[in-house]
Amino acid sequence: KQWYQRRVRGVLKILPLAVVSVIIFLFTVIYYLQTALTDPGVLQQETPEDTENDLRSPLFKYVVIRNTSVRLKFCETCQFYRPPRTSHCSVCNRCVENFDHHCPWVNNCVGKRNYKYFFCFLTCLNLHILLTLSICILRCATVQPLWSDIASLIVAVFCVISLVPVLGLLSFHIVLIRLGLTTNEKVTHKYTGSDNPFTEGCAKNFLYMLCRPKPLRYEGYKELCKTKPRLALVKTKGKGYKLQEQDNVSEYSLQVENTDV
Repeated sequence: KQWYQRRVRGVLKILPLAVVSVIIFLFTVIYYLQTALTDPGVLQQETPEDTENDLRSPLFKYVVIRNTSVRLKFCETCQFYRPPRTSHCSVCNRCVENFDHHCPWVNNCVGKRNYKYFFCFLTCLNLHILLTLSICILRCATVQPLWSDIASLIVAVFCVISLVPVLGLLSFHIVLIRLGLTTNEKVTHKYTGSDNPFTEGCAKNFLYMLCRPKPLRYEGYKELCKTKPRLALVKTKGKGYKLQEQDNVSEYSLQVENTDV
């Protein structure tokens, strides 16, 4: 009877943490699926008939953003000039805007449209591991001898081992957001010091990443670097943008207007 009472008291102690852990686990699964299934910001490839006149296109073009010269590279696979912060993923074989990296764990690129979900997934995963570790520690503290609850010990050891790389990855991305960089830009040392034209400061970088609405898909980006150099991306009634000629839009700008077309 005393053994049974101790077990009940132990369960009651960890019950609130267990409920919170289950809720965070559900959020972790949701953000994982959103990261894996959301289009990261893929730009449409050129068709063969569209590239007949682009065989002698220069490899690079330059635009000035906040007094910083930004290089636009011509993608030989997609056959257009990549917009700023865009990179070609060798795994997906597509150009992805604000390309961060290709994540094998979600089998998808992490880019402009799903980076927020990826960051939230990492945050929830770390919280879930920490809560599970806390539950195991409380569980082991209520049993005597310690080895009588071998399952909690094994789970606790697994949590400690898995927490180190996952927490390190989250910390790395917190630093990247603070600096206004992507993983690709950090690894390639594209911007160093104060020459990053895309940072808004620590607080604004976090607000922009967490609070902005999910960007819509691009439709017809290829026209931006060809026949109509002065275009604006205008929101359509569907799930994308439409390029519309504007006289007051600078070259290669990605201005978004709240106009239904």
